[in-house]
Amino acid sequence: MAQEFATEGLVLRRWQSGEADKRVSVLTPDRGRLSLQVRGTQKAKTRMGMLSEPLNQIRFRVVEGKARRLMVQPELVRSFVAVRADLERLSGALALCELVDRWLASEQPEPDAYHMVLNALNALERGDSLACVLGWTVWRLLSLLGYCPDLRSCSACGSALGESDTVWLNLSGEGALHCVRCGASGSDWVALTKAQYQRLCEWVQAEPPPPLSAGAAAEEEAERLARWGIRYAESVLDSSVGWLDFWARLSALRENG
Repeated sequence: MAQEFATEGLVLRRWQSGEADKRVSVLTPDRGRLSLQVRGTQKAKTRMGMLSEPLNQIRFRVVEGKARRLMVQPELVRSFVAVRADLERLSGALALCELVDRWLASEQPEPDAYHMVLNALNALERGDSLACVLGWTVWRLLSLLGYCPDLRSCSACGSALGESDTVWLNLSGEGALHCVRCGASGSDWVALTKAQYQRLCEWVQAEPPPPLSAGAAAEEEAERLARWGIRYAESVLDSSVGWLDFWARLSALRENG
């Protein structure tokens, strides 16, 4: 006999499954990331196709059979209209969903990650800095998953970090931060200014994402930290999600107006 349960979630990704159906990856607070089949999405006048699109927060029921799980009776909670109306923010939001879909294990409850993603989308919806939101998401998720480097002390000598003007971060996945006295060598190390180090600490600890100071300099700093977070995350998780390519396309769009 089939079992049913009700939950809510955010649609992260969808792909075709046969001529009339599709499958979706949905992040839920109580059951983690689920892969579900949605029937009849190509039929005329059906709401199933629209409600099961990425970036929709929905309530729904799941029918568990012997070989598959079906999503039924979806109800829209929020669709993030302002994000969808802006190409740059929409691209960033979809990149964020791709990241979460790849990094979170299937069917492992991650309520903190679920609320983190919603906080990020809410920030984009109200017009917060895209670079800040994406950078915060990367570093905050690394912290939730246990992959964030120790930001408190130098991994070489153990001294407290943040007291000097420079902190060295290793992007190769070793998770090492060095104080200015221990220094660094090699292309995998980048130098964080005191302001960048403080911003990184804020991102790892804050919920929701802290506001970004106005100005081009603050925006560039946030984007640089986001890029470094992506490189570090792709190394420790051994999973490339194309974010650096996304940033390159985004920069080209801005330069071309």
